[in-house]
Amino acid sequence: MVVYYVPWLHMHQPLVWFDSKIVSNLEKMMNSKDARESWDAKLMLRAYKNPAKYITMLCEKGFKPKLMLDFSAILLESLLDLDERKISEKIEINGEKIGPVISAYQKVLKEFPGSIEFVGTAYSHCYFPATPEEDWKLQIEEWRETFKKIFGATELKKVKGFWLPEMGVPGNEEALSKLIKCLKEYYEWVILPVQSIQKYESLDYEKIIEIVCKPHLLQAKNEEMVAIFRVPSYFIDQQAGCSPDLLYSKCLEAEKIFSKFSEKPALLVTASDGENGNVMMNEFFPQTFIPFFKEKIGKKVFSLTVSEFLEKFYNGEIKDKIKLKDTGASWINGHEAWMGGGKRLEAIKRIFSLSKKFHELKPEQKSKVKKWLLIAETSCYVYWGIDYWFEQGRKFAEYFEDMIREK
Repeated sequence: MVVYYVPWLHMHQPLVWFDSKIVSNLEKMMNSKDARESWDAKLMLRAYKNPAKYITMLCEKGFKPKLMLDFSAILLESLLDLDERKISEKIEINGEKIGPVISAYQKVLKEFPGSIEFVGTAYSHCYFPATPEEDWKLQIEEWRETFKKIFGATELKKVKGFWLPEMGVPGNEEALSKLIKCLKEYYEWVILPVQSIQKYESLDYEKIIEIVCKPHLLQAKNEEMVAIFRVPSYFIDQQAGCSPDLLYSKCLEAEKIFSKFSEKPALLVTASDGENGNVMMNEFFPQTFIPFFKEKIGKKVFSLTVSEFLEKFYNGEIKDKIKLKDTGASWINGHEAWMGGGKRLEAIKRIFSLSKKFHELKPEQKSKVKKWLLIAETSCYVYWGIDYWFEQGRKFAEYFEDMIREK
């Protein structure tokens, strides 16, 4: 028996008001007078390019790396803007210029197809449990339009999986069934936090490993969709750092456990932010990714992207069904960081009011203001729980309302 491992990186930066203009938070950090903040912005920009850079390095040497990757659409637009204004070309780290980011991915998709599998997500990184259901499809479709403009219709057709921002899953079964129905219009599978499944707290260690190593049919009312599960951080903590040797040993441990339950190969998907913290900005690719795909692949451990794995080993034969718990979940377990506390609830109430106003507009009016509603729904404006970000959310809400009045 063997095991298939593939890492997943999630990338996002919100938009902010800076000097009376709307810019990416990344650009705001670059222009900061705080030396630490401006330095971190350079490291983040490099982190956004790292997947393309290191995939290219390995592929050119004859290796076959695999990586799952999702970007919020507002980050894709921001990176393209930085490239077009030649800002990316001017940024240096220790004498090395970062260079254009988007074109690096365009090159990888063209020259090394199958090495990176892009995954769909929401346009502005909204938290689905706190976002009006009427706007879910708008968020999904706007991301797809953005991706198609940048990478083309052919590449969009290859996007088969979906990442819920913050892995936020609604708990209400009626809402979950609506979300599944919405996703199924465009996608074949979704990744979820294993903590979201029914009776998770009562499951033993080996049962959890069994669940995360194979796909399931997620069920809610009359809807179902293929779901895979993120490996829990207590098993492999990608964000905190993991040596190639330790990662390899954990793959073998998962294979040993899974072989007790199935004759199929195990699948391990480790997912984390791709730019937050020292490990992901500086260490993951040179210290883990490169040596792992150079030295550890091809014996008992192999790699395929998620869609490749599903097609090769399951191809419509997924029989195990699973339901989620009534409370829903996120990748930090609960919803408190997005829906807990007076200021967050006030922000959610404001978003629902904006959405109601939007859906009362005529079609031609909607097309002119839609993006600003979606941007106002960005999760970051409530997640951090500090006045600066709450104020950013309020400013975007007011900007949207001003645009409505002008129409």
